[in-house]
Amino acid sequence: MSLKAKDLMQSDINYFTTICGDTVDELVRNGIYQIISSGEKISSRAGDALQAYGVNYILKNPKNRLHNLRSGAVKYLCREFLAYFSGSLKAEEGLAKASKFWMSLVDDNGNVNSNYGYYVFHESVEGHGNQYNWVKSVLLKNRDSRRAIININQNYHKSDTKDFPCTVGIQFYIKNNILNCETISRSTDVITGLPYDMGFFSFIHELMWKDLAENGMPDLRLGTTVMKTTFTQIYDKTLQKANEVIEKNEEDIITSLMPEIFSAKETLKDIFSGRAETEVIKWIRKNAE
Repeated sequence: MSLKAKDLMQSDINYFTTICGDTVDELVRNGIYQIISSGEKISSRAGDALQAYGVNYILKNPKNRLHNLRSGAVKYLCREFLAYFSGSLKAEEGLAKASKFWMSLVDDNGNVNSNYGYYVFHESVEGHGNQYNWVKSVLLKNRDSRRAIININQNYHKSDTKDFPCTVGIQFYIKNNILNCETISRSTDVITGLPYDMGFFSFIHELMWKDLAENGMPDLRLGTTVMKTTFTQIYDKTLQKANEVIEKNEEDIITSLMPEIFSAKETLKDIFSGRAETEVIKWIRKNAE
């Protein structure tokens, strides 16, 4: 083996780090530790940060998707869910209802690009209606399909936009009768991104699993939700929040769970109609208040 080949192998040994957790809180805490221990200082458009590279976050139980370590996190997640369900790229009609921060990222038309629900539920796909239906269709047709992908960051985002989507795409696949969900993220803020992105992706994962089970795969099991991040960081402006997370005592944490999705069909009806008949959507609306 040449010296160059050996050097390449050596450089790859420590490039990927896998962080597993039963809960989102566990992922966030361990992500903070990882960035603090191995991160490098960087400067970016969003500000200075400590950044780690090649970190895979694995949520072993996608139903444990709530971030209980920070006050207000569950409310924000639920408001973000409602913005995603609406699919509106208009910030005032969607994500700005979760946080006014999104108004700082709007384009000349008042739009933002990071309403992930638009790409999942509302962006048109010929013959399927949307990308969610595309994934469902290809997996029902072929359990071994490698095409079950929802694209988020797209070619039309390549401009000088302030809101360049962090998530590249979401892929679903079945192995050993288990439905797995993996996302590829170009950049994930461990404080303001990871807990909420993982919250939404794990919800879509559970929804797709339930939908497939209701449509011919009754024995399908729910696998892990994975976020593969090229860059993951703590910004200087949120360092204090990161310290508060890792310093929080276990006994001070009030844990909570989102209700399970008992019917994908009825949940999807709620999402597209704006109603709240299912327990899970009722819960989301209540906790968004």
